[in-house]
Amino acid sequence: MKALIPQETYRQISDISLDYLINDKNIKGIIFDFDGTLLIKRQISEGTINFIKNAKSKKLKIAILSNNIYVNPILVEQLEIKTTKKFAFKPLKKPFLDLANAMNLPPENIAVIGNNRIADIYGANKAKMYSIYIQDLQNFFFKKRVKNNLKNLGIKKIK
Repeated sequence: MKALIPQETYRQISDISLDYLINDKNIKGIIFDFDGTLLIKRQISEGTINFIKNAKSKKLKIAILSNNIYVNPILVEQLEIKTTKKFAFKPLKKPFLDLANAMNLPPENIAVIGNNRIADIYGANKAKMYSIYIQDLQNFFFKKRVKNNLKNLGIKKIK
């Protein structure tokens, strides 16, 4: 299904080139998923903090879109993100378009960065936004460990 395929994939937020997004893709705003994207194991990495600061210094508008009811207000304040939408019902395109409206930007000038292909990538693609997938490394390494353990038990065919 084409709507689940992101325009770009990275291991972590700090790997993304802001200059590429701004100059080549005409991105003027970024919508982040919160849990699992910005916040991993209840922490925001130094690389992610620097990415957001750098994005702001380049005049990009920043917002958070989350399906959770609770988005840590201390972290949001610390990152100086003024636009947030909680309990968003992603992947419906309406919450994405509502945030685009709140950011005063057309959808095609917004990048969505998330770690869930259905909630984040599908929703962004349906809203005609630029989708960037952050690989869920915790889940990746867990699956790899389980797969290796099953192989050690003699189970050969694993997908």
